[in-house]
Amino acid sequence: MKPSRVVSYGVVALLLLCGGQALANQEADDLKRQIESQRAAVSDLERLDDRHMVTDDVTLLRSWLDEAWSQYSKEEYKRVREVVDRCIAQAELIRQRITAGKMTAYANDRDAQVRSTREKIERTRKSLLDAQSTKKALEMTNK
Repeated sequence: MKPSRVVSYGVVALLLLCGGQALANQEADDLKRQIESQRAAVSDLERLDDRHMVTDDVTLLRSWLDEAWSQYSKEEYKRVREVVDRCIAQAELIRQRITAGKMTAYANDRDAQVRSTREKIERTRKSLLDAQSTKKALEMTNK
């Protein structure tokens, strides 16, 4: 083999090794960033949950994030990716449950308002009928 060919193979091998290491470092940094952003999102979810409907789910999410961090410190990045994906799905589920709870409460409030308005209309209708019958009685006595 020519020396230039050996050097070029060596350069290619070095680039592949360094590129693989850089890719692994980039993945590790990405996983770390995702874990940290999910931890920040947990406090946002707790703030959104003003009715305390999903406290168990938030606790579970926190434990999964702790598990992800533990796996990250052991450099088991494939396992970390699985746990982070699970955390993302859990956070979305929590958001949906919070939204559903708020919309249910809003619908119940509106339903109560409708019932109250219907009762008021019925009372007004009854008062109107009573007033009409009183008016007719007065007209009959005046004739």
